[in-house]
Amino acid sequence: MRVLIAGGGTGGHIIPALAVARELVARHKAEVLFVGTARGMEIRLVPEAGFNLRLIDVGQLKNVSLVTRLRTLLTLPRSIFDCRALIREFQPNVVFGVGGYASGPAMAAA
Repeated sequence: MRVLIAGGGTGGHIIPALAVARELVARHKAEVLFVGTARGMEIRLVPEAGFNLRLIDVGQLKNVSLVTRLRTLLTLPRSIFDCRALIREFQPNVVFGVGGYASGPAMAAA
């Protein structure tokens, strides 16, 4: 079984995702790949837990300026395209979104 886990940012997203990943590996010998951003806690926690992490470039939407939100909306198609390429490459059986900025483009691509 191959599982793509998308999202992160805060501990509220990535810590439960790591718990799910560990269980999938223990119970089903799953191959797990995480998708996140360079800004979130996943950049440190995922590799420390022994999982592979692929980074995508996706902007912020919450608590940022209008210019930042517009820039994010303009670059969103590229983020979705990158996630589609990653899904084609990894060929997961399941794509699991845990919230955070990286979760949106990955779930849209799935």
